[in-house]
Amino acid sequence: MKNKKTEIAFFVFGLAVFLYLVVRFGIDQITANIAGAGWSLLGAVLVWFIIYVVNTLAWKLLLGEESKQVTFIHLFMVTVSGFSIDTITPVIALGGEPYKVKALATTVGTRQALSAVLVYRMVHVLGHMLILFVGTLSALAFLTLPVSLVWMLIVTGAVMLVIVILIISGLRDGVFHRVQSLIEKTALLRRFTHVLKKHEHSFNEMDEVVTHAYRNRRGKFYGAVLLEFVSRACMGVEVYLILRGTGVEISLISALFVYVAYSIIINAVFFIPLNLGVREGGLYLGLQSLALPPMLGIYLGVVIRIREFIWILLGLLLILPLTRRSEKAIPYPEERTTGTLP
Repeated sequence: MKNKKTEIAFFVFGLAVFLYLVVRFGIDQITANIAGAGWSLLGAVLVWFIIYVVNTLAWKLLLGEESKQVTFIHLFMVTVSGFSIDTITPVIALGGEPYKVKALATTVGTRQALSAVLVYRMVHVLGHMLILFVGTLSALAFLTLPVSLVWMLIVTGAVMLVIVILIISGLRDGVFHRVQSLIEKTALLRRFTHVLKKHEHSFNEMDEVVTHAYRNRRGKFYGAVLLEFVSRACMGVEVYLILRGTGVEISLISALFVYVAYSIIINAVFFIPLNLGVREGGLYLGLQSLALPPMLGIYLGVVIRIREFIWILLGLLLILPLTRRSEKAIPYPEERTTGTLP
């Protein structure tokens, strides 16, 4: 019952924020743009169905033995509803992670669910950083861009590469071990060493969770990363379909660059819920760099926003059947402490 109340609370919170955003955006504007977008909006919605399917496949790979306890449909529903909560969460898009733990705990137990969510989040971020890196290199290699933008992309690509290396290093050696070493070597941070020591056992357990998938199921781990990379590449396809729907001639490489441009800006300003105003600015700059009408960025942003509204609503509605099917989660102390970690 407690678990059901928590999931219902997630649903009520998400629905309240969703309604606020719809009213703020304007119902008249939404309906008018749905009619104007036509087939391109339908294409964008279908592209995101494919993205969520690929995300679910990646997560199922990472679950290992625990994947037998979770059906693909159940995991797909948790994926969509969790990302919906992420999207509307103020400050930082991680509000869906506690929900995902709760939703998975009903089938695999709390400890295993926490492990699965943590590892998948890192792989999800790794796939994102890789597509930004590859998209940046593709833009530099195949597109004619202003010199100032070329230098900015070179710096951005270098930063993305560093982040990829750091994530893989954390997955290989342990995230918290790396953080502890950094704090101990930094004079300004050394005063916090006692805090880490106090929770060292818990941090070691979390590091074991993070490193297990990388060390013991390397093939499935890289398979999951590849799937996450593909899912991010599909977001460039979404841009391509929407622009082609307006009659704009654009290549897939150029569409991928537009996605990379607005994604970089969104991640730099991560604390704004639903990226209000930020995505449009990134699209404006990306299109302007390609010598395309920058005002198309406003239209593109509106169509993407409506597609988001559609999937947010679907995700929130999926919380309800998940809640009805949920049973009491296995509490942490009663779970097995040996065996295969996800």
